Amino acid sequence: MSPADAVRRRAAAFVADPGMRRRAYALAVLVLALLTVFPQPYVARAKLLPQDNNSIGLGSMMNALGGQLQGFASLFGGAKQQTDMYLAVGRSGEVSGAVIRKLKLVGPGGYSSTTGARVALAKKVDVHSLTGGIIEVEVRTRDKEEAEALTRAYVDAISDRIVALGKDRVERKRAIVSQRFKEAADRVVATEKALNDFRRRNRLAEPQAELGAALSVRAGLEARLQAKQVELQTLQKFQGPENPQLMAVQSEVAALRSQVARSAEAGTGPAGPNVAGLGEVSGEYLDRYRDYRFAQALYDVYARSSEEVAVETLAGETAANVQILEAPRLDADRKYNIAAAALLALAVLAALFTEIYAPATGLRLFAGGSKDAAA
Repeated sequence: MSPADAVRRRAAAFVADPGMRRRAYALAVLVLALLTVFPQPYVARAKLLPQDNNSIGLGSMMNALGGQLQGFASLFGGAKQQTDMYLAVGRSGEVSGAVIRKLKLVGPGGYSSTTGARVALAKKVDVHSLTGGIIEVEVRTRDKEEAEALTRAYVDAISDRIVALGKDRVERKRAIVSQRFKEAADRVVATEKALNDFRRRNRLAEPQAELGAALSVRAGLEARLQAKQVELQTLQKFQGPENPQLMAVQSEVAALRSQVARSAEAGTGPAGPNVAGLGEVSGEYLDRYRDYRFAQALYDVYARSSEEVAVETLAGETAANVQILEAPRLDADRKYNIAAAALLALAVLAALFTEIYAPATGLRLFAGGSKDAAA
């Protein structure tokens, strides 16, 4: 008989013997019960609340400056999901590396390499989100001082990383806004100069005032002409052709018709172009005026954006973007080893099935008994 067959026969005899089997169950339950309680695990946790710029009143303050800034602010992606970003930062290699460097986990008395330290941290530390967008850092170790130190180091590393990312974002936004603000200022100067040159060259006032004045003069001439024509028709009915009053009205009507005719022809006088002359240059004039107004509106938008970036920079320098709801602390309740507890429950179920349920139902799980095993 080969050694393997001998081992199998001994194992079969051991399993088939109820006394030996029950002693093995009792020993396994006792060992697993001890492993469930000892060594005692410790759980430390901390809770963080993600914050954005609106939490310090920037959104309401900048919206009060003008509604145009809302659409402009969305250009820079201000609507990021803060919770997802905090989770990504908390689970990143930069944060774990900062914890390893701060606690000096690699070297004498620690892990042999950075990779081993990262693997150990991944098993001990869990960064997850709770209801309401709260970020929780949970550390489970067998040393309560180590659990508190790891939790505190993770909170500090996450805070430092978030602040660094915020500063970098503000610096990039400041560079973009500064460049665009300078370009908008140059554009305002260029369009204003072009508009003023065009107005001086054509002796024009503001578009609204110029067109209103020209139309007012034309309308006044036409209204006076119509009134004189009605008066002329009335005098022709009652006065003779040699009547001095009739002749005076006829001369006034002729003069008014001449003025209206001249106003219909494009021309430029000492006070500027008339209505017809204004119609010829109004298209180009309005185009230049529209460019100037657009450049001015764009300048106002970037001026407000520059103020927003300045306030964000000040807020980043004077306040942290991470609010700690719950400082690192140990849980007050007693913790147990989950793996050992699961094996203990499995051993108890196996004992109940093989020693109580199977005999009660007549199931034959093991061939033979102790006598057969001895034979």
